[in-house]
Amino acid sequence: MSAVLARVLGVPPADASVPRWHVSPAVDVLAYHLSWLWVLVPMVLLGPRVEDYAWFFLIILGVNFSHRHLTLPYVYLDREVFKRFPWRFTVFPGVMLALFALSPWAWKHHRGWVEGAATIAGTWNVWHVYMQKYGILRMYAAKSGVEPARRAPGWTDRLLIFGWLPLLVVWGGPHHRDAVARNYRSGRRVLTPLLDWLELHQAWLVPLAIGVLVAAVALWLRAEWRASRLRNPARLLMAGGTTGLSASFLFFDPFKVALAFAFSHALEYTVFVWAFQRRHYREQPAHRPLLGRLLRFPWTYYVAVIGGCAALYIVLRYWGRYVGSGPRIRIGDVPASLWVFWWAIYQSMVHFYFDGFLWKMRKPALRRDL
Repeated sequence: MSAVLARVLGVPPADASVPRWHVSPAVDVLAYHLSWLWVLVPMVLLGPRVEDYAWFFLIILGVNFSHRHLTLPYVYLDREVFKRFPWRFTVFPGVMLALFALSPWAWKHHRGWVEGAATIAGTWNVWHVYMQKYGILRMYAAKSGVEPARRAPGWTDRLLIFGWLPLLVVWGGPHHRDAVARNYRSGRRVLTPLLDWLELHQAWLVPLAIGVLVAAVALWLRAEWRASRLRNPARLLMAGGTTGLSASFLFFDPFKVALAFAFSHALEYTVFVWAFQRRHYREQPAHRPLLGRLLRFPWTYYVAVIGGCAALYIVLRYWGRYVGSGPRIRIGDVPASLWVFWWAIYQSMVHFYFDGFLWKMRKPALRRDL
């Protein structure tokens, strides 16, 4: 980060930190708390069709695709990181790589297998996105300066985040029936009777879901009052931003809100990894990892990884549709868009798997560089 930009955003030197915040108040608000607003508002204003906000659509999907690849250099370009979990970093990725290589055959002869893998990846992704927001709340709790016994317990953060789901399902599902059917055509056969049932029983399901949500918010505020008397702005803003994002599903096109969720998640992760690696590699380790040497030029490194992966995804996936003209790109006898789709399925599961144990806030080595 340039010195001028660092001063504007209040970013301290790599060997210092701002109490209670991760990077700085400005960066945290822009990248963690309200990151979804920067794309949701324009998409809502531009129009109802994807063509109306096509560039936002492409950039969001490109950034969401590319952020998952930031984990790979950290694992495979620093042997000390790889040595912590060599089997985990070898076996599961190897299986996913083999499944990816078999995708053309499986798509032709057993398409249901690939669609099943996509469903698993999609479900895992929802859990992963919510748990990342939980992790940021726990990070703020760890940096709050409050002794562990007095901190808001983790279950109240989980309840606040997941407490929205019942209302989004029982009211949002039937309310946005047309949008759900339009954007999830392959699931219509299953979703239609489910949405019919939810709509039929909304009279008692909606009050129950509202009760769960009210209880979740009340319990979170009670725990936060006990911990800080509601004087921890980082946690309050993160909770408020996440609540606002979830509430958006009730009022706006759920497809646009899902895109905003994806962008928020990708930006959170990118900034978190950047901030962690900025501190972790501020001095070249004795074993001189390749990643540490690359990070001596952070702008070049992050633009190459994020921008390169995003551009590759957009071109291969959407050439001839939203970008460019002429026939769709093919790799061998298979459309490039399918190759990218298959890669996204299996590489995303590697990303989710790695993140499940790499970024645990309770680990001293991780907390040291927060």
